[in-house]
Amino acid sequence: MPAYIDQSFEQFQNHVHVSNLPIDVNAKRITDIFQQFGIIIKLYLKRRISKDSPISLPNPFVILVFEKKANVDKVLAGRPYFMNDNQLFVRRCLPITRRYPYEAYVNTNKILLRIPRENHDAILPDDNIIIDYLKAAGGKILRLEKFEDRTVLVEFDDYDPVDVCCLSRPHFINGQMIEIEKCRDEQQARRRAQFRQKSRSVSLKLSPTLTTADIDIQSYNTISPTPTVNIDEQVAQLRLTYSDMNNRLEDEHEQLVSSLKAEWEKIAKQRIRLQRLTLDYKQEQERLIEENQRWKKLYSECLQENLHIQTKGKQKLLDATEKYSITKRYYDQLIQDKNQ
Repeated sequence: MPAYIDQSFEQFQNHVHVSNLPIDVNAKRITDIFQQFGIIIKLYLKRRISKDSPISLPNPFVILVFEKKANVDKVLAGRPYFMNDNQLFVRRCLPITRRYPYEAYVNTNKILLRIPRENHDAILPDDNIIIDYLKAAGGKILRLEKFEDRTVLVEFDDYDPVDVCCLSRPHFINGQMIEIEKCRDEQQARRRAQFRQKSRSVSLKLSPTLTTADIDIQSYNTISPTPTVNIDEQVAQLRLTYSDMNNRLEDEHEQLVSSLKAEWEKIAKQRIRLQRLTLDYKQEQERLIEENQRWKKLYSECLQENLHIQTKGKQKLLDATEKYSITKRYYDQLIQDKNQ
């Protein structure tokens, strides 16, 4: 896996991710909004697909690194924020880990509390204990639903308490380790929990059975009980193994689908942007063609008008020349008459 996998949670405590920024955003405009909450140590503004790429992102985003974690809490408490006509989407930055590689790209207000898989006999604490523990994450708990003794769904009124829980790993409730992760699909999580519960109930009902070996009266004249392989127990074990493998593959599939969905959304937005640019280009091209035709028409009219003026000027010049000739002859005639 890439080198950035398994990033530590501590280094993201002071990070804020801001998206849905306008195209013309710059560092100064971002600083003007968020510097009131504390000192901004670093600002990473992402406006292009890559550093040397000419293609701009349809929705730029920025990562702010504050001096203290309390500054991040103030930023999240001050939502919503606006820039131009865009409402900014502000959230905490989450690390990318091997256990939750795509969690940083998922936004939800639901979490799942689970017993680790290696603790087969453990169950979750009481609901009130869980609620008291989650109060530290902030927000309001709208719903707590227990799928089974090892899985609980908790729904908050906001997505930020979920990110706080993810950044606060590991979790221990009454000294018992509890896994907390984001819930992307509630129905699928419920079905998986029900399937695991049925598999465990089947395995608990089964017990090892002893059978009697064949009696060799001639040799031993005794009965020797020996344990034999129980087919039902093997089936239950295979079901548990299949369930674990299926759950793991489902997790990987969900994470891959989530990643592909995010990439597809980016490509779709880029495609829409290119379509808009193409439409703008065609409209501009049509406008320029019309403008060119208009100028050609004006030029042609000017040429025709110029030709008409030249013709009219020549005619006036000919008329004036003729009048001058007549006047000159008349003048010469008068001079001759006077001399006589």
